[in-house]
Amino acid sequence: MHAKAVILGIVVAFINQIAEGSDTYPVLLEPSFYRALSNAAEQHGIDLYVFTAADYQPRTGQLQGYRFHQNRFVRQSVPLPDVIYDRCFFTNADQRQNCRKMLASIKLQKPYQMLNAVLPAKLGVYHALKEDDRLKPYLPITSGYQSSDQLMKLMQLHAAGVVLKPASGMQGRGLLHAKHCQHEQSVHVNGRTKQNQPFTITFAHIDKFKHWINRIVSQTAYLIQPYLELSDDDGKPFDIRVLLQKDSQGKWASTGAAARSGKTGSLTSNLHGGGEARSALQLLTNKFDRAKAEHLLETIHTISKQTAERIEDVFGRFAELGLDFGIDKGGRVWLIEVNSKPGRSAFRLISDQKAEHLSIERPLLYARLLSRRLKPSFVANETANGRSYYLKTAHPLRPFNVQEVHQ
Repeated sequence: MHAKAVILGIVVAFINQIAEGSDTYPVLLEPSFYRALSNAAEQHGIDLYVFTAADYQPRTGQLQGYRFHQNRFVRQSVPLPDVIYDRCFFTNADQRQNCRKMLASIKLQKPYQMLNAVLPAKLGVYHALKEDDRLKPYLPITSGYQSSDQLMKLMQLHAAGVVLKPASGMQGRGLLHAKHCQHEQSVHVNGRTKQNQPFTITFAHIDKFKHWINRIVSQTAYLIQPYLELSDDDGKPFDIRVLLQKDSQGKWASTGAAARSGKTGSLTSNLHGGGEARSALQLLTNKFDRAKAEHLLETIHTISKQTAERIEDVFGRFAELGLDFGIDKGGRVWLIEVNSKPGRSAFRLISDQKAEHLSIERPLLYARLLSRRLKPSFVANETANGRSYYLKTAHPLRPFNVQEVHQ
């Protein structure tokens, strides 16, 4: 392969292999996304490949990667990257640790830029955002789970109940809505298992509920928020996903917005949980009216850019962020989630070809911009190229973000 101007490596947590006859083929987690990136990268003179921690040999400095060639991903020897695009969705702590060691080892051989900085767990993001007076009114009050007694007090305080979220959850897995029925002294819970299956259960006795919830939260950290009624008139929960990305000049731009609508009575609207993508403007127009829908979307885009500014002030430079918004029956906007590894298939599902195209192009163009930082002729430009950063928070950061991701 002839030399390319930029070498972009997409790091992933793992790549499984399947055998077909005498051949083996890689099984990637986001194959259509990587195919689209590969095809666009070729047009921009970018050498793009996918790799894992297991593909790097620290003793020799050699790296193997998967390039898209003749309609399939082929394992090849590849040069060390100029820019790394983190799409790691870890399933265990060993994957995370191995990836961190691998990236540190590569950096000793060759300096590189990360396309995105790192977000902490959800509670850390919440604490950072609520310090911004512009954003605080749009944030549901959030606290870390401490005890079943704390949970019972919050359920008594909020008549509609509370939502419990895994602190580092993805795709709505493990999400719970618990409501205390004081007249019957029972607790009703509905939600999704860690396998993303819906369930409903009622505890006739408070002590049985406490025993059950303590067993659930002993396995992972949870957050508690007031339950918000974020559904349309037919009881389908919905949210608005906004994709913000840096453009070719390194400035934040809104790539697109899509509504995700769940099944009637469901707790989640994400696509992995059985939801469907819809036009954000159409859904909001149906729920309110055209003028109100346009005003809500304008508000959401304003909050999105303010959130991106705050995220970068605290956690460093980012190339893209996915933001999830809920809108209650009174038309109040709530910022529900910030994701540093957003999906973008919703744009394809709603036939928004412009947003779909931009969602692929912009990471590549920004990677090319970042690569100039590695060249001797690079002239620092804080606005265009991002700044080196120091964390301004006491919240501990994990090696990679495992925030909820919607494909």
